[in-house]
Amino acid sequence: MDKLISLAHPLIITKFPVFLKYITENRRDICKKYYPQILLSGISSLLLTPFVCAESLLCRKAVKNTSVKSPLFVLGHWRCGTTLLYFLLAQDKQFGFVDPMMTFTMNFYHLLGWLFKPTIVAHLHEGRPMDNIKYSMSLPIEEYIAFSTMESDSVYPLNFFPQAFLRYNKNAFVGQFPEGKRENWKKSYDYFLRKVTYLNGGKPLLLKSPDNTARVRFLKETYPDAKFVNIYRDPYTVIRSTMHLYDKMMSHWSLEEIPPVETMEDWIIETFKMMYEAYFKEIQDLPSNSLFEIKFEEFEKDPLPILKNMYETLEL
Repeated sequence: MDKLISLAHPLIITKFPVFLKYITENRRDICKKYYPQILLSGISSLLLTPFVCAESLLCRKAVKNTSVKSPLFVLGHWRCGTTLLYFLLAQDKQFGFVDPMMTFTMNFYHLLGWLFKPTIVAHLHEGRPMDNIKYSMSLPIEEYIAFSTMESDSVYPLNFFPQAFLRYNKNAFVGQFPEGKRENWKKSYDYFLRKVTYLNGGKPLLLKSPDNTARVRFLKETYPDAKFVNIYRDPYTVIRSTMHLYDKMMSHWSLEEIPPVETMEDWIIETFKMMYEAYFKEIQDLPSNSLFEIKFEEFEKDPLPILKNMYETLEL
């Protein structure tokens, strides 16, 4: 971390049981200088627990009675241009998505969202660490950030605990989970998407998390009317840019020593390979109107004709 203590660290708003699991699993690699951040995050997480429980009770019936209808998943490895595509598609008012308020207050949205809003606004104005893109409260954010605050089997915590990079990246491959773990993950993810749908007034969801690229079959089985748009880019550019991404993100959030550049490069390449092996295998059985693929280099030059073709192909 570039600061010893950050009030914006995601662990601060993580459910307490999930926080405890993160810390116990990674306790041997956490640097002592970040113990104050751990203490602050733990106290915050514990103090928020009554509100998390009350929020769950408050929303239980509404979320249970909400269904996830025709979600559109934006796929693609990190740094493939998914954010550009995501931002453009989010201009279509037929879709709901995970906005910054949901991202950082999902576990207590109704009860304490107002309290956290000033901190969220200030954090967004700082821009993304990896590319300085400025967010606003109306723009979409990857759902796996919010999901990692309520479910420990997520990919995002590798930014906090980079020594466990490969272990957390395995959480992208839900289809390879043991049956019991897979069902528990499915239950958590479905509850999460139901709540996001509820908070968006029942709209179909637009979702973008790079790890979804490795779980297409699982998502299609869980949501049969789901649609997918995959954006791809020159692999060499993607790998270089992903290394920059993790260098910035881990410098910003990591509670451990960051692995050497050579090690990170090997891990990123291995993850890239595994992700696309899974992707190409799992798209084989998709109907033609369920998947659309976009080459980033062409999309960046002239997006509108490609978007038009995408809407027609996916029958949006």
